[in-house]
Amino acid sequence: MCLFDDRPLRIYLARHGQSELNLQQRISGQADAKLSAKGLEQAQALADVLKQEILTAIYSSSLTRAIQTASPAAEMHGLPIQTLDGLREIGLGILEGRHVDERDPEACRLWAAREQDKHSFSVPGSEAYSAFTARVLGGLEMILAKSRGSILIVGHRNTNEVILTRLLANDFGGAAEINVKNKYLYAIDLLAQTQVMTIRLGGENHGQHYPGLRT
Repeated sequence: MCLFDDRPLRIYLARHGQSELNLQQRISGQADAKLSAKGLEQAQALADVLKQEILTAIYSSSLTRAIQTASPAAEMHGLPIQTLDGLREIGLGILEGRHVDERDPEACRLWAAREQDKHSFSVPGSEAYSAFTARVLGGLEMILAKSRGSILIVGHRNTNEVILTRLLANDFGGAAEINVKNKYLYAIDLLAQTQVMTIRLGGENHGQHYPGLRT
């Protein structure tokens, strides 16, 4: 009998650590930035809180910042990182790589308009939110179909909002209200009634577990 047959699937869901573009206050989207020094520390913190867990698989967005975030945990558990394009961040067209402050008024205007209605507002050259959602959900369903035990998924802010909305059976219209931060790791148990726990990464309360979803 498989060790995991009687256990619900547990998904650890993490956002990538701080990237060099995050540090520079630039918009990322699918621009392929590496982690900053702080981001590398956050990746180590993720591995640390998972060191006692038995992971069966690790999945990551195929963007470098997500792969780097997953790498310490993968090395610790002796698991390959299975990269999926479906878990990549939403494409943000002409906004990618641009500052979101007074240095770039046009980018500020477009970003503010998108934040007001990210489901409908279209930045030139960007990926439609409906297409993005379908892409992420397709990747998630593939993961769920073949997973058992406990798995780690490393994605992005918007990617993880879609995943949490799906797993928690929320209305997709509310996804914008889930502001996923990289200081938190989410543990989601897929029971008859899905349960979620928030785990603090780094800082004074590193490793602290909180019931429910913190954002």
